[in-house]
Amino acid sequence: MPSSDKSTTDLRISRSREERMVFVRNASLLLLSLLLLMAPTASAESLYEAPMLSERVEQGELPPIEERLPVNPFVVGPGVLIPKEDLDWQVGTYGGMLRTVQSRPDWNPDIFVMANEPILRSPGRSQEDIVGNMVEEYSVNDDNTVFTFRLREGMRWSDGYPVTTADVLFAYEDVMMNRDITPAFPALYRSGGRVDGEPMEIEALDDYTFTVTFAEPYGAFVRVLSILHWSSYTELLKPKHYLQQYHLSYTPMEELEPLLEEEELDDEWWTLFTIRDMTHWNMTNKDAIGFPVLYPWVQVEAPSGVYAFERNPYYFKVDTAGNQLPYIDRLESHEVSDVEMGNMRVLIGEVDFLREDTALSKLPLYMERKEEAGYDVVLLSFYGAPSVLYLNHTYDNDAWRETVQDVRFREALNLAIDNEEIIETLYFDMASEPFTTPPGYDPQRAEELLDEIGMVDRDSEGYRLGLDGERFEIRMEVADFAPDLIPAAELLVEYFSDIDVRASLRQISPELHGQRQAANELMATVHWSSSDSWGASGTENYLPTMWAPLWDAWYRTEGESGEEPPEHIKELFEIHEATYEYLPGSPEGEAALQDLFDWWLEHFPKLILAESPLQPLIVSDRLGNVPHSGNIHDANYSGEQFYFVD
Repeated sequence: MPSSDKSTTDLRISRSREERMVFVRNASLLLLSLLLLMAPTASAESLYEAPMLSERVEQGELPPIEERLPVNPFVVGPGVLIPKEDLDWQVGTYGGMLRTVQSRPDWNPDIFVMANEPILRSPGRSQEDIVGNMVEEYSVNDDNTVFTFRLREGMRWSDGYPVTTADVLFAYEDVMMNRDITPAFPALYRSGGRVDGEPMEIEALDDYTFTVTFAEPYGAFVRVLSILHWSSYTELLKPKHYLQQYHLSYTPMEELEPLLEEEELDDEWWTLFTIRDMTHWNMTNKDAIGFPVLYPWVQVEAPSGVYAFERNPYYFKVDTAGNQLPYIDRLESHEVSDVEMGNMRVLIGEVDFLREDTALSKLPLYMERKEEAGYDVVLLSFYGAPSVLYLNHTYDNDAWRETVQDVRFREALNLAIDNEEIIETLYFDMASEPFTTPPGYDPQRAEELLDEIGMVDRDSEGYRLGLDGERFEIRMEVADFAPDLIPAAELLVEYFSDIDVRASLRQISPELHGQRQAANELMATVHWSSSDSWGASGTENYLPTMWAPLWDAWYRTEGESGEEPPEHIKELFEIHEATYEYLPGSPEGEAALQDLFDWWLEHFPKLILAESPLQPLIVSDRLGNVPHSGNIHDANYSGEQFYFVD
């Protein structure tokens, strides 16, 4: 590994940029200085650590705790990670191992959510009260174009190296701006969050302070750094001291060649770099073992079929009593063959935490076994839609496209769906009827609409023919990402048969589902949607990634790939971009979200079957600091404050 730089920060500030930014720099530093004077501090005498770390300090393996924490750690207490009304927060106790399961190799969504760390954050992943996480403070200028951040001084990577603006500049200049590593500069880091916006400019003011400047107003950037798409620090903050050993700007080709040969990459050093750069999406991949991180736990070696994570001795958070977090020593995830097998392990008491693979349909079983198996069932809200029918508007069939792109056809299918029955049978009356799809169950009106668009002829079995006179069929390919998806699809087959529309269901693996979706080969599918009340969660499931992959590709590549969409879809993209101009929660931002909501009610390109259901959270009956109300993803997102009650 190359030695670390002589200077902790590589300041590359051009003279012209200095002149243009001098006012912003001075004003920002003054504001940050005032904020830091008011920030809470933790003295060495008030800091405490887990016994397993104290032993390592005594053995000389680790420095003392006061040298491992930043000057101003992130302090966790009541209402910080979870809204006060949803959790009776307590100072926890150290120790224990939390057990969970995963049905796919190298991917555990519960540990991903539990351990992920964004640059900014808010209580319960809302768009309100967004504060610094990795950064102590941040400020935004009046026109939402310049954002100033100050990293936590003394914060360290999990291997003990200091975190400085050198890591920010490396992520920006050597990764994002390098066309070999990043052929297309990410849209979220361009002005307005648009693919055609000018790339951001980053400037380091000192070892810990940096500015991000955009050419146009981009108020939603704070949302990008806090809650959008499960935001993480890993795009804007990379461990330079580690990754530079795979970068041609820092390591000669002759030193890279043995590594390239090992990966059979010829001279493609940038591919090697990408393989070794473990972003947050890779955190549960076994290739991430040994990669420096800022998460509460780091992945360690474990037997085959087990994914293990141990506490990060340099984690930057403490509780109100000065205890370094997390409380729990170790996480273990056991790979199982499928979702059903994972739930079987719950029922026999081998799981301490499970969110992703639970389902209301299994609630009676959960309740029957909970005392004997030693777990609690906490019913929390799911902030989106648990089951959604996605019709592919760009599937490669002309007759299909003509039919599905007609809003009357989608309205007919929607009217044929008995949402009340779905909510009663699949969600135990613990969900709401969709409010982002026009409500109503009226099969007779559905048949009238189908006749109106020309689907009047039938085949020998009584099913409607397509507009081209040929057999018409909605072929749904569904993976068991959640236990309720297959049953929901089975009900849809029945509902559509009632209006003489042929539908079929084929269950496929999650891996094949992802491949076929990316290749535009899914005609239709049933999947969950993380949110359709977009203002509340910051997700963007209204974009056509799932329901029109070719239109989505056209938008994301500025027309270089994919297929040009019709005008009303271009209007959706324009409204989407308008939501990015303003700060979350501002009157202008709320107005843009209303425009988005109005567009969706008019066009509803995907059909929501149920919305905002309760979902069972399985937790050990010894686990503390688990919310009693609120959103289930928020509960999962606060894993660093979970603890085992003695």
